[in-house]
Amino acid sequence: MKDSENSSYKGIVKNTTLFGGVQIVQILTTLLKGKAIAILLGATGIGINTLLTSATNIIIQICSFGINFSGVREISMAKNSGDDFGLTRIINILRTVIYFCALVGGIVTLTGSYFLSYLTFGDNTFVYGYIWLSIAVSLNILASLNITILQGMQRLREMAKATLLGAIVSLLASLPLYYFFGQDSIAPSLVLSALISYCFSKFQVTKAVNISNINLKVKEAFLGATEMAKLGGAMMAATLIGSVVTYIVNAYISRYGSLVEVGLYGAGISITNQYVGIVFTAMAADYFPRLSAVSGDKTKVNSIVNQQGEIVILIITPLLITMMITAPILIKLLLTSEFLSIRNFVCWVSFALLFKAAGFALGYISFAKGDKKVFFLFEGVMGSILILTCNIVGYSLNGLVGIGISIVVSYVVYLIAVVILTFRKYEFKIENKFAKIFFYSLILMSIVLIAVLNIQNIYGYTFATITLVVSLTYSLKELDQRIGLKSVIYNRFKSFRKN
Repeated sequence: MKDSENSSYKGIVKNTTLFGGVQIVQILTTLLKGKAIAILLGATGIGINTLLTSATNIIIQICSFGINFSGVREISMAKNSGDDFGLTRIINILRTVIYFCALVGGIVTLTGSYFLSYLTFGDNTFVYGYIWLSIAVSLNILASLNITILQGMQRLREMAKATLLGAIVSLLASLPLYYFFGQDSIAPSLVLSALISYCFSKFQVTKAVNISNINLKVKEAFLGATEMAKLGGAMMAATLIGSVVTYIVNAYISRYGSLVEVGLYGAGISITNQYVGIVFTAMAADYFPRLSAVSGDKTKVNSIVNQQGEIVILIITPLLITMMITAPILIKLLLTSEFLSIRNFVCWVSFALLFKAAGFALGYISFAKGDKKVFFLFEGVMGSILILTCNIVGYSLNGLVGIGISIVVSYVVYLIAVVILTFRKYEFKIENKFAKIFFYSLILMSIVLIAVLNIQNIYGYTFATITLVVSLTYSLKELDQRIGLKSVIYNRFKSFRKN
């Protein structure tokens, strides 16, 4: 049992490290691409690229109907059951439906190009740009099919390769277009990037997964995809509600504050998301298919969720403490000195993310079990209403710092609610090890928060830094107990010296 637990912990850390590296490279390529557009095309070019990208992302999200997310669950469950024919059938159903979604997405963008140009830019200047982007929409939806298959089959190394190579080659291919054709190349470069991503993902899925073709009638395929569409629709609706909440919060700040505060709020959220979002995204890539595969086994679900919770807290706590201590440096590095006023806001949001991390593993249970009603009502409706209410009240009381504190409140309430929900609905129980790690991390982060907010001198930062060392030592010790961290590092170093 102990060996099995250690193996599970090692798998979590290994795959988190793998996808964490991929996420870092993706962020770097995005930053470099933004820098290239800024230099070669100016601020106007950045604006055009942002608007075109956001518009196509919404179309992709709506037309794919969340089936790529629910497809991961279905493939994982079929793979875990050992039913080869059932697995092949699900992949063929998914492929047929996604092909249809890609066609619809392309047609919607193509036929709506005139409307989209007017809606986004106020004139018909970018009609041809959206005609180009109809190809990008179809290719991106098709690429999501390949990633879904790889993730569902838990071929994570191949998935990482496809994502990593797609990001790097897309960047390199776009630069000459920006240089020679200026702003006219923005839409074609997005098409080229989509094509490159599709090609790399298709190559990896063809190499890694042997998929036999089954003759399915279109009606049969769509009937087979009904449950995937329902669950995917719940995911899509929850995501759209979240987007609407973000828009309302920004609009509220703009109306009762200023556009400057909207920019400060967006910058603060962006910094925290880029910094620790890597951990959440990296873990989700491995965690969701593993949890889906055993979703019918209560004992295994309890074990996987608790193990995931322990690892995410151990990894993220030192990162969050570091972000609170170095907030002024990060703000200057990623933004400018003009944004230093968001320092306290960033510290409060960093503190809030500990509660988000604790609830992270539990929040996936309803979706992994295919409980679309609970997922939509709890994650989509209740979660969004909670965030919206807290943020508006927080801003009304104390501006951006008030929003930071309100984010803490919303994540605390969410954590309590998700613990109660999963216990009553799915008989999930938090193990003592998970609870101990969380409360110990909470104490350390509370100490640092008090120090950086109230003792803003060398003594405060020295005390906070000592607490960081304690946190890092504790995390390394606990990780070593679970995965034999010292042995892993020693073996890697030994292997490196031999080579």
